[in-house]
Amino acid sequence: ELPKPRGPGREWTIEEVLAKAEGNMERGRDFKNGERAYAAARCIVCHRFAGDGGATGPDLTQLAGRFNLKDLTEAMLDPSKVVSDQYKATTIVTEEGKVYTGRLLGETGETLSMLIDPEDASKVIELSRDQIAEMQPAAVSLMPKDLLNTLNEDEVLDLLAYLLSRGDDRHPMFRKKK
Repeated sequence: ELPKPRGPGREWTIEEVLAKAEGNMERGRDFKNGERAYAAARCIVCHRFAGDGGATGPDLTQLAGRFNLKDLTEAMLDPSKVVSDQYKATTIVTEEGKVYTGRLLGETGETLSMLIDPEDASKVIELSRDQIAEMQPAAVSLMPKDLLNTLNEDEVLDLLAYLLSRGDDRHPMFRKKK
């Protein structure tokens, strides 16, 4: 069972998170609280980090090599802004008018399989091509955009530090302030 956020949360904006992070990321962050916030914000359900978590989304362990604080904050608060082709969702409308949005897992000449619930890897549908009326890239990411809204300021900043540290509890961000 995942831990509950300590909160109280709020509707975070990219600008607010970056302003709160200014001068507050160099030292004194709490590794254990960041690890806890990673689970409480449900990141762990879809993303692997330091060998733990789901596989619906990308592994986040090495994200610090590709993302800085601003990029990471934007990716968390506006996940539809940039979506890797590898994790892009697809929307399918069937001949019967049912609409499915998810991640394509596999295709053959006659069928395709799609993960329709990013939080439950067992929720896969198979459709034959003759059932499909329309298929196109989804307009939004499978990652919800409001996952940080349940977290308080320390939880958000500790989560960012946890991710940017690559899971290293000895990273300078976790040293005590002098």
